[in-house]
Amino acid sequence: MVERDTGHRVFRVDVDRPIDEGWSWQLGLYIAHRLKAAGRLAEDDAPADGIVWATGTVDSDLKVGPVERVADKARRSASVLAAGPPVLAVAAADHADDLPGGVAPLPVRSVGEVLVRLDLAAPVERRGRRNGLLIALVLGAVAVGWGLWQAPWPREERVTTVPAAAPGTAPSFDPSRVVFEVLQSRRVGETCGPAEPADRQTEGLRGVCIVAFRAANGGAVPVHLWLYAAVEGPVREYAARLRLTDQSAVVLAPGEAAEVRVRPPDWVRRPVELRGLLVLAETDLPQVAQAFAGIDQLSGSQVDGLVADWRARGIEVRAVSHRVIPAP
Repeated sequence: MVERDTGHRVFRVDVDRPIDEGWSWQLGLYIAHRLKAAGRLAEDDAPADGIVWATGTVDSDLKVGPVERVADKARRSASVLAAGPPVLAVAAADHADDLPGGVAPLPVRSVGEVLVRLDLAAPVERRGRRNGLLIALVLGAVAVGWGLWQAPWPREERVTTVPAAAPGTAPSFDPSRVVFEVLQSRRVGETCGPAEPADRQTEGLRGVCIVAFRAANGGAVPVHLWLYAAVEGPVREYAARLRLTDQSAVVLAPGEAAEVRVRPPDWVRRPVELRGLLVLAETDLPQVAQAFAGIDQLSGSQVDGLVADWRARGIEVRAVSHRVIPAP
């Protein structure tokens, strides 16, 4: 539905807490995508003029469905919502009496009602409006704020040529057509420069500020893949609040690419080891998806155990290590 309504196939969402179960995040994330496509999503530290507190499922016809514990989510969100800008609270019509107090309630039966209220009912287009949305997860309810988007890291677009299938034959899944590589960005003044192929030597370059592990589908059919990146070693124990791991689970169409990124800690004066992991398959693998849901909490040896188990099951797994020497 996101691809259909925004033309946007592959995306990454950063949330501040784990999502353990349920589908109540669907409504909030759909709204966030529509706001982003319209240039009205507040990201990073951009100020928000308002917040949408949303909880509910969204089906293929954009109907909004009820979810559990809405009243409890509203109660536990109250203190957070009270401290911010004006709030529009959205949920299925069945939850009209369960929405938070002190906000503008909007019980709905379809996403269209929300889009009209947010002036998003028109076809998606890039608009330079500065009022926009802040995104955060609160107990299965998604709060979305509108504002100005700023990309924290530059991205380099690449085009992959996809070979055509022989006449009369259907294209098949070929893991070897998926390229897995390491990219890195070096600091240029106060910003992180463009992503470039990493130095293939054992030791990385000084001044590296971002390391990305990138998978590109050069085959002729879509592939399911899971990506994981992490800074290895004891440094993670002393930096739990930093982004030292990243993960993604996507379906890549032919010619598409996805990546995960980590920022090597600049306060470490010793070489930093990073691990990149790629799991790919022709179809969804529930056991892999379940493991990836909590992989950022695992130690290096536990991740090694997962990799060994997947390989024993015949699952395509690739691992790559990269070393970075922090700038002096």
